[in-house]
Amino acid sequence: MEGFFHRELGRLAALCGAVSMFLIQPPADWWLLAWLAPLPWLWLVARSPAAAAAAPVSWRFLWLAGWLHWLATIHWLRLPHPATAIGWLLLSAYLACYLPLFIWLARRLIGRWGWPLVVAAPVAWMACEQLRGWLLGGFTFGRLGHTQWRWVELLQVADIAGAVGVGGLVMLGAAAGYGLIAGGLPRGADRGPDGRRGIIQQALVATGLLLAAVAYGRWRLATVPEPVGKPLDVLLVQGSIDTELKHDPAAVTDVTRHYDELTRAGLAGGSRPDLIVWPETMWRVGLLEIDPAEQLPESLIETILGPAEDGGSVVLTAEQRQTRCRARLEAERLAPLTAYAKSYGSHWLVGVDKQRITPRAATGSENFNMAVLLDAEGRPIGEYAKMYPVMFGEYVPLADRFPWLYRLTPLPAGLTAGHEPLLATVAGRRLTATICYETALPGAVRSLVRRCRRADGGPDLIANLTNDGWFWGSSELDMHLTAAIFRAVEVRTPIVIAANTGFSASIDSSGRLLAQGPRRAPATLRAAVRPDGRETLWLAWGSLLPGICVAIGVAVTLEGWVRRDSL
Repeated sequence: MEGFFHRELGRLAALCGAVSMFLIQPPADWWLLAWLAPLPWLWLVARSPAAAAAAPVSWRFLWLAGWLHWLATIHWLRLPHPATAIGWLLLSAYLACYLPLFIWLARRLIGRWGWPLVVAAPVAWMACEQLRGWLLGGFTFGRLGHTQWRWVELLQVADIAGAVGVGGLVMLGAAAGYGLIAGGLPRGADRGPDGRRGIIQQALVATGLLLAAVAYGRWRLATVPEPVGKPLDVLLVQGSIDTELKHDPAAVTDVTRHYDELTRAGLAGGSRPDLIVWPETMWRVGLLEIDPAEQLPESLIETILGPAEDGGSVVLTAEQRQTRCRARLEAERLAPLTAYAKSYGSHWLVGVDKQRITPRAATGSENFNMAVLLDAEGRPIGEYAKMYPVMFGEYVPLADRFPWLYRLTPLPAGLTAGHEPLLATVAGRRLTATICYETALPGAVRSLVRRCRRADGGPDLIANLTNDGWFWGSSELDMHLTAAIFRAVEVRTPIVIAANTGFSASIDSSGRLLAQGPRRAPATLRAAVRPDGRETLWLAWGSLLPGICVAIGVAVTLEGWVRRDSL
């Protein structure tokens, strides 16, 4: 039995690491454990070749451990629709590949390049996390650094190296801790390749780097610009309507009534806010735009405008009738939205679908996920079409050319990506917007802020409109909110979130969570937003530092192919 246990020790370590790394993420959220959670996997990295031969673990078993970890971590992906359970299985299978890659890269850095564990493990880990943030559209939830969002001083390093860099610091601490534990093992045990003196030196270096990171964070917190002028007063409206992939005609009325009642309750008994924000697609009457190149059928024109020869004093040409009919059809969709905006008496940023009828599309139309900004008089003064739709969640690749692909999915149609940011000013503050998972894409938010700064010097505020009703109050809400916290630090811009079912939130430019809505319950939040505008190295160079880790990983891989050996 003892021999069997010894042989299976490697597999046990792989599975224990899968469990401990799951526990540090929501829903368990044992975030302090993050500094110890990688230890089982670090043991697989640091053990000697003799120990690895005595308790071998194949890459297939490592992949299996990673797959089980991700199945548990992103279990919420199965909730929106039975078909998304397939995506849950496939995405977990893809993400599982990064565990054997991490262990292989780190072992080669130690065994072939002679790097100490406290360098090899963070570099290999950051390379893997950055790769999965780049490939296949990027999946950034569940990063190791995300566990530390409560440690505000450490969090500030994100404006240099992003969330991946914070995760590298956590892995650095875990590697130093592993070295100290292994150094205390009796002779004959698998103490790893470093002697006691080397272990102590590595621990001191790791401690120094962590202290430097915290000191940097304290300096950044102490240098937040003093507020100038009045803060922007924002009312965030959070309804609680679970979302399903099915057509429900009654939903239009029910959703509008639900959000209108919440808004009016939030406006009652106080001063009018500068800005009201509704979540993504919570205005259920879609807007319409008709391309002037689209020729409307005469039967439709007669229905809308009446016969061409109606006895009036002015007889319109065919082209004029086309223009007038297009304008009337578009105005009919916009009119209810205008009426509600007037009744609120404030600027209103609202999530709404929009269809553009155009002969240039293979299907005859394009569909957009929009954020529309209206002023207190109900006039649209800005709009934003989501620029980064979710692959297989909001569009199917190549389906714009082969529409029949949508018949293989539960999606009725796909989204067309927008191209321009929202650039607007509300009460003297410059505003831009993102929609849903765009706050989970570091590069997308960085690009947005850089474009806004070049255009008008902003933004002073990023408003995120989200509908997380697909996930029924699961831990997806926690992960989505955490991603936004890191984005605020990386670009030093406050973020407010209006999220259906939660979590609506106000986050300042230092990543501090100033206000948060409840889970799967209605609420209104009043946020006082103060701009920041500081420059950051992240804005200047983006994922340069994690990218260097990727380059090192590529070099290690190429060398491994040339040498065709293993560790």
